[in-house]
Amino acid sequence: GLFTGWLDAPLAPEGVEDAKNGGRLLKMHGFEFDVVYTSQLGRAIDTARKCIDELDQSWLPMVKSWRLNERMYGALTGKSKQMIAQEYGEDQLKKWRSGIKIRPPPVSSFSLNYPGNDYKRIKYVKDLRISWMETIFRSVEAKKFQVHRKFPKTESTWDCMQRAIPFYTERIVPEAVDNGKRVLISSHENAIRGILMHLCEIPEEAMKQLNLPNGVPLVRILC
Repeated sequence: GLFTGWLDAPLAPEGVEDAKNGGRLLKMHGFEFDVVYTSQLGRAIDTARKCIDELDQSWLPMVKSWRLNERMYGALTGKSKQMIAQEYGEDQLKKWRSGIKIRPPPVSSFSLNYPGNDYKRIKYVKDLRISWMETIFRSVEAKKFQVHRKFPKTESTWDCMQRAIPFYTERIVPEAVDNGKRVLISSHENAIRGILMHLCEIPEEAMKQLNLPNGVPLVRILC
């Protein structure tokens, strides 16, 4: 498989079936929801839509945030694990995959894989700090002032978790959970691992052993 990360790859055929099966499982066990939170990546949005279609709740409001995006894999984005192993070696590949706080090489500001070069993110992401260096560079290039935000050029698993957890505690909880709303989150492995780490009080050293199955809804009932 490829390191997709922030690459907006479409949902694979098996992913479509996983999403539908997840919705069927939730419906079979009587679950209903009031709001959906998802990342800004198409595959997570499509997963949410196919899931709520199976629940007969396609009308549910959907909130999208980059903070629920998958880990940003930097220069590894779009490359296969085999390609990376050949280029950097198997040992380094294992470190990037399993090391919680190890970041891959960053992408450059000129890379098509840099999120700051995606007009959709430039237009809709407003909750990131301003990068003055990128702002100056791009304003000079465009010959007009353009504010540019500090999009990640690479992330460790820990970096991904540290943006997903605050989104849950500071946005989802006060906005929905504290108001008694039933929440469905459609996101990605590393962001979900972070939220589970918070909810289930999983120690950092145990995170390497936490593997999430595809197409199986994870249910957490908050009393």
